[in-house]
Amino acid sequence: MHRPVPQKDEVGRTLAEAAPAIGERIQLQPRTPGQRLTAQLLGYKESQSVLVSLLRQPGTSGHEGMRFMARLMIGNSLCSFETRVLQVQIRPFAYWHLEYPEHVEIQRVRAHTRVPVVLSVRVERDELGGLLAAESQTAICRDISLQGAQLESARPVAGSGERLFVTARVSVAGMDHLLLLPAVVRNLHQSETGLLSTFTHGVEFVDLEEETRLVLAGFVYEQQLNSLGAFEET
Repeated sequence: MHRPVPQKDEVGRTLAEAAPAIGERIQLQPRTPGQRLTAQLLGYKESQSVLVSLLRQPGTSGHEGMRFMARLMIGNSLCSFETRVLQVQIRPFAYWHLEYPEHVEIQRVRAHTRVPVVLSVRVERDELGGLLAAESQTAICRDISLQGAQLESARPVAGSGERLFVTARVSVAGMDHLLLLPAVVRNLHQSETGLLSTFTHGVEFVDLEEETRLVLAGFVYEQQLNSLGAFEET
């Protein structure tokens, strides 16, 4: 059976060639396990520095020489590069100068291509904007993409057109992340095997936060590679 092949990484491009939009969210992953920061791209000057401002983390302190793996989305591509703090500024507002990378890695993630997984998730129905604990149940995610997923459960978690929240623990680059994914049920099917019934839900992700989208993109990309074993030659 033919399986879709993710496009190969592009290594050697500069950040300026990748052309990220000012205002994009950047995930900064330090070497300390379990810690990650979210920043906003303020600008960059080629061969000089990258300017970022941390978001929702007023108590976070940085220091010169602190090293990070930086990741941000450019369209449907995941852009990654290594960097370090060159300078911390507090006036006229708090921002960091990061080292301008010699090159960046571009990983193209196909938005609509679902990759097979076997992932235990927690599903909670969104009832009138509030979560009902009684509606919470476990499901199995059978495939996933940047746009949605297929969930299987022993009973229906929501009807077609209804909103729900999918909680999943995933690993990206060896780091654990907890994803909260708002979704809408687009289709629901029931199948029977012997005395057992299985309900299959096709869900579409909606209103994802940028940080969640970054982690999801990294996870989907890794699963694309895992499903192939390695990059295939075209």
